[in-house]
Amino acid sequence: MVLAMENPEVFFTYQWALAASRGFQPQLSTRLFLVYDVDQLVGIAALAVDPRAPRAAFFLTSSTADYCDVVSTPENRKAVVFALLEEIRNLGLSDLVLANVPANSATLQELPGVAGSHRFYVTSRTAYNCGVVQLGGEEERGALLRSLANKGREKRALKKLTTLGSVKVIHLTEPEQIGASLESIVSAQISRFLASNRVSPLVGPERRTFLRYLSDLLSHSGWLKISQLEIDGRPVAWNYGFRFGGSWFWYLPTFQMEYEHVSPGSCLLRLLVEEGARDTSLQWLDLGLGDEPYKERFANKSRQTRYVHLSRGYSRHVVSVGRELLRSTAARFPQVGNKLRDARTFGRSAAGRIREAGVAEIARQSIRKVMRSFASEDEVLLFEGLQALVFSEPSVQLVPLTREHLVEASIINADDAHTLRYLMRCARRLSKPGPSGFLLQDDAARPIHILWIANYDGFRLSEIDHNLEASSPNAAIIFDCWTPVADRGQGHYSTAIRSAAAQLRQQGRAAWIFSGASNVSSLRGILKAGFVYRFSLVRRSRLGRAIITRQETTAAISTSPKPIFPAEGVPEKQHDVA
Repeated sequence: MVLAMENPEVFFTYQWALAASRGFQPQLSTRLFLVYDVDQLVGIAALAVDPRAPRAAFFLTSSTADYCDVVSTPENRKAVVFALLEEIRNLGLSDLVLANVPANSATLQELPGVAGSHRFYVTSRTAYNCGVVQLGGEEERGALLRSLANKGREKRALKKLTTLGSVKVIHLTEPEQIGASLESIVSAQISRFLASNRVSPLVGPERRTFLRYLSDLLSHSGWLKISQLEIDGRPVAWNYGFRFGGSWFWYLPTFQMEYEHVSPGSCLLRLLVEEGARDTSLQWLDLGLGDEPYKERFANKSRQTRYVHLSRGYSRHVVSVGRELLRSTAARFPQVGNKLRDARTFGRSAAGRIREAGVAEIARQSIRKVMRSFASEDEVLLFEGLQALVFSEPSVQLVPLTREHLVEASIINADDAHTLRYLMRCARRLSKPGPSGFLLQDDAARPIHILWIANYDGFRLSEIDHNLEASSPNAAIIFDCWTPVADRGQGHYSTAIRSAAAQLRQQGRAAWIFSGASNVSSLRGILKAGFVYRFSLVRRSRLGRAIITRQETTAAISTSPKPIFPAEGVPEKQHDVA
């Protein structure tokens, strides 16, 4: 059936639909429409419905496939689409979303007339322009190879890559080769997204399950082709791609972040284009969805896809048109688009805060924020680890933080938005020299707490906008500690900072830590870990002018919101930071 399509794609196959159905089964309800002419199958539409919006249907593969379509021969498309819309109406569905339909598809040609006969209103827009490397005949392929050889940027990147070792591309196609490579691709992709302040779709179990099923189904069909770029035998970049018909697909490329400076992904694409130009069985290399700049340097053609929304009822159609008008306005005027996105982000954030804290608490916080703009007082307490501080809990271990740890933590905490934001911050720190991160693991090597250590001298306390003065040449400060929400309440914070302090002491370094005076849970954890209070820094702000005051005391500490009271007669040290 797929080979009878005007533009056969691997995304239209039974294998792809089956993998999507299995992977997203907990979230989606599959609706498979089989259209018959008497007893002969003439068309297929693999759709799905989200139980949270049960009156809207969409392509089952829309979140995974670069191209989607109704499957039939072109001459049968009108009858197939007619039967599909009739059944959609009989099922009481109000909306049908057809995303990423190729612009030259027979579906788009037949849809307007057929939709009107079923009283569906249609809105349509351009979805993506997908870059394609059209290979052509012998002359065109030769010109393409010469063009690649003369591209200065790619030439320099590949030369820089070869200085690291012997460069080689291998292709994995057999089922028994796929498993380990797929795990590396997933890990590298999640790590790359975190470092760019994004959350990869692969942190969710559904997408990874889909890829596992897809890998198995397509490798047995002979369509999966994972290309792996190696330096001295070490994999550094991948393309999870497909060979189907005359097309080679650039679907899920990624690379190891530590090699980012030598552009391994771009180098891999260049080498694949060269290989494709020498393979006469190929017609084109499809670079897929996305307008990344590196694709533009290789593509010589483009394929457009369309987004089509069919609505039953004029009011729903008006809403759809209004949504598309906002989208087109945002695309034409980037500043307006940015404001609209900021407003949407603010609205979602505000709704989330209201759900978590309640309207009354949000109102109190707003009032306090307004009052702080006129006058505020913030206090940070600093503690030092005792020299006798030791760590003796064999069931847990504090180890240096790596990108692999961040990947594992993001997968485990995929539904914890706060932890994911923290992991993005960690990924950015790992990308540059400076503080060192550490991970506390339980006896199953599961990440349960993360902390960071930096030099004490000059450390910036962002809570009061102040740099610490020198304490001792080897002093270190523990900061930005985090326990995932699911692991809180088990004392991991105290365990982690006590272990960190013990390790620092073994290195001959003084261990310090700080906490806001109102952070009761943090103070309790610090005291439980054996740290001793030394002094506090208080920032008092009045009408934009701030004074930093250092207070030292021998008074006993409590874990009330304002636990430190300076001893009588102890002088205060002030810093004007206006």
